[in-house]
Amino acid sequence: MWAKNNPAKFWTPGCTLRIAFLNGTQEFKDATIAAASNWLPHINLKFDFVEGEAGDIRILSQEGTFSSFIGTDARLFPDEPTMRLWPHPAGSARYFAANVMHEFGHMLGAEHEQTNPTANIPWDMPAIYEEHELTANPEEDDYRASVTRKRLHDWYFDRGNPDESIYSAYDRTSIMHYRIKQSWTLGDFQLFINLDLSEQDKIFMSNAYPYPVCE
Repeated sequence: MWAKNNPAKFWTPGCTLRIAFLNGTQEFKDATIAAASNWLPHINLKFDFVEGEAGDIRILSQEGTFSSFIGTDARLFPDEPTMRLWPHPAGSARYFAANVMHEFGHMLGAEHEQTNPTANIPWDMPAIYEEHELTANPEEDDYRASVTRKRLHDWYFDRGNPDESIYSAYDRTSIMHYRIKQSWTLGDFQLFINLDLSEQDKIFMSNAYPYPVCE
């Protein structure tokens, strides 16, 4: 697991974060609370889940997307949702829970694990570019291609700068890792979605949130 350290975007250990639901069914809210609470035994923070628009974190139930601002970046956007979660039926409960834990990992300050400074994923860049209708030359991109290329590099390929990061060793089992298709890599390398917090996830966040006092 890793986080940017220029500066770090961690919340103050010992604090209570007010987490507001902007909308959503009671089933959605209950499932979100249950999944997010998997982090609590490993961090010195408390979550206070409330209704309404007043919160450090503001969750919007929205079809088709999972996203979150990173850590305290949520403070920079006081008038909009800071996390978006895609409600799923009970039959997809584990998938939904895994994505909630992933987005709460972002909310706690973590970045995507596939961009860990120590990641060693053997990407097959020509195959990935071909699948996304990109050429090897960014100068040939139209607007759509430019957006696609930037997203791929931001989400997958551009590893964090070790001099500006707090990180543990690359962890294939991290909840913060995206699924990796076999066709995207060289040799025998693929990953399916991780459904639970890894041991390294727990250790990293325990180190990030160890102190008892909130100023």
